[in-house]
Amino acid sequence: MIGSNWKVNRRRLRRFRIPVIVLGLAFTIHLAHRECARMADRPLQAGDVSGSDDATASTAARTEDFEATAYCITGITKSGAKVAPGHVAADPRVIPLGSMIYVDSPLMGGIYQVLDTGELVKGKIIDIFIPKYQDCMEFGRRAVKVQVLRYGFLGHAPESKSTK
Repeated sequence: MIGSNWKVNRRRLRRFRIPVIVLGLAFTIHLAHRECARMADRPLQAGDVSGSDDATASTAARTEDFEATAYCITGITKSGAKVAPGHVAADPRVIPLGSMIYVDSPLMGGIYQVLDTGELVKGKIIDIFIPKYQDCMEFGRRAVKVQVLRYGFLGHAPESKSTK
């Protein structure tokens, strides 16, 4: 008699297994979302940014004049990524690999990531990847303003080398 009641109860419990799992998952996602939303709504504090605030603010807000050309050669970049729109080649002594830059130009303005170096890219010259050859020829070489948003993959400003 006890065994027959147990089987009936197991059948009833089996019906609730999936809804309980779904509710548990939904509750977990809800808690995680609340924690993330709490961090996103919090205003940025002075100590939240790594490095010195004065150095970061002065280098990030500075725009510099560069010469920009376009290239359409596909392949693998110096950083190992496949060439794609949004990639830029720059001199690593001026702008390190992995840096995020904002290019102020009427034709190809926007945010780009420096993932390549070029043979002829020396000094304040950048090469912007444009997939179509005709668009590259139309772009030509032009003066642009470049603002560095983040230096390198880790965000550190380049260290100046002193000569002794």
